[in-house]
Order: sequence, then structure tokens, then C-alpha cells
Amino acid sequence: MPRGVRKSPTEKLQQQLLNTKVEIATHKSAIKTLEEKEKQLLDELKMEELKELSDVLKENNISITDIKDIIAEKTKTV
Repeated sequence: MPRGVRKSPTEKLQQQLLNTKVEIATHKSAIKTLEEKEKQLLDELKMEELKELSDVLKENNISITDIKDIIAEKTKTV
């Protein structure tokens, strides 16, 4: 039973090269998507940490000015 025309070594290599380029493009796209997700998660984490800090400040009746003064004092003594 005939299977069709056999590909030359050049044609095989060209096909492999094309397949490799497609795979590279797919992986680059996946990496870009993951990097965007990483940035989003880092931003969300930062916001959550700031929210927690804000809650602690409110619970202890500490203003932003008070925090700035405390930091300024600490940096003077160091």
C-alpha cells in the first residue's frame, strides 16, 4: 500500500524548524501571560499589606504624620 511521497531531509528539517518556531511562540505567549499575572499578584499583595497597615494605624489612633515623625526620629538616631 503506497504511503505517499517521501519527504527529503531538507523538507523534514524545514518542518521541524517550523514546528519549533510555533512552539517557541506558544511558550513566549504563556510566559508573557504568567509575567502579567505575577505583576497583578504583586500589586494585590502590596495593596493588601497597605490595607493591613492602615487598619493597625486606625486601631491605635496613629496618623500618617505620627508615622512620618517616628521614622524621622529613627533615621536621626541611626
